[in-house]
Amino acid sequence: MEYNRNRTNEYSREYSGYSTRRNLSRSRDALNRYKLSRKRKSNSALKFVGLSLSIIAVLVLAIFCAYKFIQYRNDKKELEGYTNVQMKQDIYLDFSIIGKKTPFAIKGLTKQEVYDAILGSYDFNIKISNSNPEIDLFEMPKYGAKVEDTDYSKYFSKSNDNLGTGQEVKIENPLADITITATKNTYKVPDFVEGQLKEFIDDIYDKYLYVATNEFNKKNVDVNAADFKADFVFKAQTNDETLDDSLAQLARLWNTKPVKGQIEGFDTERNEFTFGDDHKGYIVDEDALRKKILDEVNAGNLNAEIWTVLNMVDAEGPSVRSRYKYVSMFETWTTDNEKRNKNINLACNGLNGYIVKPGQEFSFNQVLGERTEERGYDYAPAYLEGQVVEELGGGICQVSTTLYNAVFAAGLTTTYRKSHTYVPSYITPGLDATVSFYGPDYRFINNSNYTVGIKAHYAKQKVKIDIFAVPLLKEGQTQNLVSNKIQDMDFPTLSIINEGKATKGSQGSEWQVFKVVKEGDKEIERVFDHRTIYQGHTPTAFEEYTYVDDDGVLQTSKFVETRKEETTAKRSTSITTARRGNTIQSIAPTESATGVVVEIAPGGGSSTGQPQ
Repeated sequence: MEYNRNRTNEYSREYSGYSTRRNLSRSRDALNRYKLSRKRKSNSALKFVGLSLSIIAVLVLAIFCAYKFIQYRNDKKELEGYTNVQMKQDIYLDFSIIGKKTPFAIKGLTKQEVYDAILGSYDFNIKISNSNPEIDLFEMPKYGAKVEDTDYSKYFSKSNDNLGTGQEVKIENPLADITITATKNTYKVPDFVEGQLKEFIDDIYDKYLYVATNEFNKKNVDVNAADFKADFVFKAQTNDETLDDSLAQLARLWNTKPVKGQIEGFDTERNEFTFGDDHKGYIVDEDALRKKILDEVNAGNLNAEIWTVLNMVDAEGPSVRSRYKYVSMFETWTTDNEKRNKNINLACNGLNGYIVKPGQEFSFNQVLGERTEERGYDYAPAYLEGQVVEELGGGICQVSTTLYNAVFAAGLTTTYRKSHTYVPSYITPGLDATVSFYGPDYRFINNSNYTVGIKAHYAKQKVKIDIFAVPLLKEGQTQNLVSNKIQDMDFPTLSIINEGKATKGSQGSEWQVFKVVKEGDKEIERVFDHRTIYQGHTPTAFEEYTYVDDDGVLQTSKFVETRKEETTAKRSTSITTARRGNTIQSIAPTESATGVVVEIAPGGGSSTGQPQ
């Protein structure tokens, strides 16, 4: 019995422990459920608070926007009402300086009605004339001003040789903020009076529109009486931003610096530049000019001609004449193509003796003008849309190219240049500058302080261009362009022709050009200048000599320059595979397997002449 009692007690203790553990587990579950319930209630409360705050914020924003809208509408109505409110006071205004002979009564008129009656009721045509005693020598400054491109669409839909690599340099223009339009002789003053008239009318309406006073009780007065005096007299005010700004801009355009002996002409018989005398500088006196303008306006002379008041500045220091020298020279050789050389000679004559003013941008096309038969130009090979054609003036690209290299060596800045579509033969690739009156131009700017002269000469198949200037580079320094080939391109895709002459084509190439500065023979600087990419000539073949290989590439089975119409050529079954990468990958065993281009003679797409 003792044993059983012990076992019973043991079982009782085990059951009690189990019960306790189960109760603890239930307590923990209840606690977790309680915590979860509190958390959910807390989250719900937070969401409710957040939603409430959002709604309140939206309502506040809506109320604020509504308030602003109502305020804007009221302000607008107030403004409109103010503009359209009639003047109650018996006020007379004197506008005699703009041609109103009798005082102008504004009682019963709105401000807008006074605007309509006064503003624009007169002619303002005051002109300023330049009293510079050396006006014939004076030229308006053009520093950095771009030469406007001519619209050539009326001539051709597509420009010549426009597929080359372009190079353009943007020059900071110190006159970019000039907004007035003036010639070197005259300038029409803007109507600054209108703004002052408006302020005059505004001021009166601001002061007296809602002010009750007997100060202006003049109902039955005779405004034509000699002793009648208006309540307010309009006079032009001294301080006016429009007038001050226009005079400041005019001074920047018309002021001249003193110069001592720079080149001003060219003696064609002696083939030499001629020097001018020392010239004084002339500075526009803005204060004196402003006073003269205001005096004329207040006297009622709104169509007056006013001459500038100038302050003279003497040239100081030694004459620059002794500093002029031929700072650079460049030569290229032409071919024996007579027509092409004739065009080159004409272009050189057109450039020879040309003077570029300080800050002026030179344009090859504008200086030479259109190349026409009437002006002596002949047809010579040139590029049109990548093809060699006969064009009036063909070949003068050699002149622009020679000029480009001379200009660079002088230290002047080229602003626009474009390479040829294909590699030129008369200059190292990368150093060319193609031109066409119907397309690309060559431009440079005289970034020096003095005039620059160009001498151009052609003789015995040689083009020579010299730059005559006050040196821009440091003494003993020279700079030139050095070009290196980076890579050859793949051959263009073979093209089938049915007439003409078949060609093997050529590879394109890419060239990298550096500016190299030297002191004597020592190189002190080498800087990247530009990169040029040339296209390859498209290889062509007659249809009967072509086939498509297993890779779907069009090939030539036999290279024949001209086709014999009376016979039908048979395709060759024995072929030699040329190097991979060329578009002509297979040629007849008797032909060269290198894919080398048919050489273009210097001066043309054939032996007759080089495209421009």
